[in-house]
Amino acid sequence: MDERDFVTKKRTTWDRLAALVEKAGGKQGIRALSREELLALGPLYRRVSSDLAYARAHATSSDLVQHLNGLVGRAHALLYEAETSGSALRSLRHFYGYEFPTLLQRHARSFLAAVALTLIGVVFAYWLVLTQPDKIGLFIPEEFKSSAEVWKSGKVEARASAAMSGFLMTHNLQIGLLAFASGVVAGVPTAFLLFYNGGMLGAMAALMTQVHHHNTFWPGIVPHGIAELTAIFICGAAGLLIGVALLVPGAYTRRDALKLAGLDAIKLVLGTIPLFIFAGIVEGMFSHLGTPAWFRIGFAALNGVMWYLYLFLPRRKPDWPDAPQLEQNLQRNLYSS
Repeated sequence: MDERDFVTKKRTTWDRLAALVEKAGGKQGIRALSREELLALGPLYRRVSSDLAYARAHATSSDLVQHLNGLVGRAHALLYEAETSGSALRSLRHFYGYEFPTLLQRHARSFLAAVALTLIGVVFAYWLVLTQPDKIGLFIPEEFKSSAEVWKSGKVEARASAAMSGFLMTHNLQIGLLAFASGVVAGVPTAFLLFYNGGMLGAMAALMTQVHHHNTFWPGIVPHGIAELTAIFICGAAGLLIGVALLVPGAYTRRDALKLAGLDAIKLVLGTIPLFIFAGIVEGMFSHLGTPAWFRIGFAALNGVMWYLYLFLPRRKPDWPDAPQLEQNLQRNLYSS
């Protein structure tokens, strides 16, 4: 399609968005729009953003790109205003109650890819260490070898420690952030980190098989491990999302594809904060207590079911007049023309 046909076909959408932006540009701001106009703002913004990416990719005139860029920028400011116009509590409730789990469900394939990479690491390390015990050093870093010795002894009971909980929250969050941030290198470091994280678990499991201490190992791991690993999977999925956008940008430039994927990736990482907090508290305050193994395994099963129902149970979109329109954001445009 040449530029004239492109403009003719898309002008109605641009003009409609421009009219809404103009109407909301007065003192009342976003509240000047009716409910119907507000609900139309998000879809119009996505369409014009897609048109802007198309115009950039197909080298249309600089005037057209500049016009669309300005229109998209003004519309984004309105959407941001709509997203933050309610109370902070309401915004948090919307994000964690609807937007984050819905976003994760939309990117379930990236999540499953992160799980698969970790499981491959688990299986490979378990097999290698079980058949060649001297290879355990490939998966257990030097700083963790003292912990491995404790697990080998089977005497892992420890008192609850708030300080340890705080340390573990920070440490685990750093791992998740690293898995996310390394996605900018085409996702390769992210994939390796997920594989290696699984490798550490597989190597430890092989060690427990050798010393016959699975009965103390798993009850001390799974109460916090389900939430912790799930959070790392999600951060890994965010990193893979960015990596895919860079490797396969589709009709967009890599810069535009990275911007689009980055919106969802950042939200996915933010959504893991409660998971990391929960895992840190449980690991520091409960996992290594002298409670019966069956009780800790039961607790792990219960919190695992609760977390996965929360994350993957389908949500119905809230029917709020000023509901944020970014929950179905530009990521869908990344894979559509």
